[in-house]
Amino acid sequence: MRRIIRQASVCLCLVALLGLTGCSTLKIVYNNSDDLIYWWLDGYADLQDGQKQFTRDTLTDLQHWHRHQQLPDYVALLKRMQAMAPHDITPAQVCAVTEDMKTSFITLLRFVEPANTQLASQLKPDQLRSIRKRFDKTNKDWRADWLDPDAQERLRYRIKQATSRLEDFYGRIDKPQREALQQWLSESVFDPALNFAERERRQADSIQTFQRLAQESNTPAQAQLLMRGLVDRSFTSPNEQFRTYNRALWQENCDGFARLHNSTTAAQRQRLVTALRGYENDFKILMAQK
Repeated sequence: MRRIIRQASVCLCLVALLGLTGCSTLKIVYNNSDDLIYWWLDGYADLQDGQKQFTRDTLTDLQHWHRHQQLPDYVALLKRMQAMAPHDITPAQVCAVTEDMKTSFITLLRFVEPANTQLASQLKPDQLRSIRKRFDKTNKDWRADWLDPDAQERLRYRIKQATSRLEDFYGRIDKPQREALQQWLSESVFDPALNFAERERRQADSIQTFQRLAQESNTPAQAQLLMRGLVDRSFTSPNEQFRTYNRALWQENCDGFARLHNSTTAAQRQRLVTALRGYENDFKILMAQK
């Protein structure tokens, strides 16, 4: 299912680094990602009978493939980022890095698509209700974080989150970086209402697609096309307003991060190089494991 892939990306893709505080944490999460994703997915769909072993086998295969096929790309990307880190950077360079991450993610999606489709086709009505119930719960939490607070409280929350993540890589950020971050986020086009509407659209799209996969007599090729359409719509929303907004937000984040990085000191940039090198070495260790 589409959401298993999103969770896999948290554990397996480079963007996971933003939520981790050290290389040892990354290794633990990565080596246990098949179990972590399994229990997360089971919490949504309440896996039944043969679905359990099928999912475990799929996740084992995914981790093995990812370890040998995508980690080398991550190492190459980290080397490139280390070469960039001591210097001022441009928004185009930041966007290129994020585009490479997106490409890697899409490659992962394509790899797991057949198994993803097979599992989704086996979902029972009570499992779909379980997924809908979990969607409702996560939506309630999302609203509490992003829609219920007023604009100033939301801005403080975003700044706090961003500061914590940045300091994992740069060390303590000082006044110039705090000012750059304040300007970046206070002028942001970020619209939680638009994000929430798109979130609900994707969830409804997921449920409808899973129902079609489970109820219709599709050939394997037809079923896989249905799943691919769902994934493609999660990347490129059919909502034109959201597509325009998302492109603007993506460019804004490239611009904002470039300005913030360019405000850092030589010592902070060296701290970033050291952090990136640590992750590079960690990925190499993971690549060498069976």
